[in-house]
Amino acid sequence: MFSLIEKVHAGYATQGEASTVLTSPIKASTLPEIFGLVINIILGVGWALVFVMLALGFVQYVMSRGEKTAVESAQKWLTYAVIGGVGLFFVIVLRSIIPALVGADAGFGNIAI
Repeated sequence: MFSLIEKVHAGYATQGEASTVLTSPIKASTLPEIFGLVINIILGVGWALVFVMLALGFVQYVMSRGEKTAVESAQKWLTYAVIGGVGLFFVIVLRSIIPALVGADAGFGNIAI
């Protein structure tokens, strides 16, 4: 095993001094690209919150054991999570439709993180 590590190390050592260039992982340089990146981050966090709210609502509903106030609280959590999910879905649809209506290139899906 040490011979493999030594061979790899020797291979890198013979190539000369390695130069390390640090680059930003975010490849958004123009204002529309930055705006698209921010929208994508907000939507990702929103979907994560919807998922967590659904999970917590279901757990609270199961743990309520029929107690009226706990069941109502769980139903509120689930209702708010569904409303948030539907709202996020419409935001994604609008994000796709509006640039098509005005004849612009959306560019939102082309951002590499």
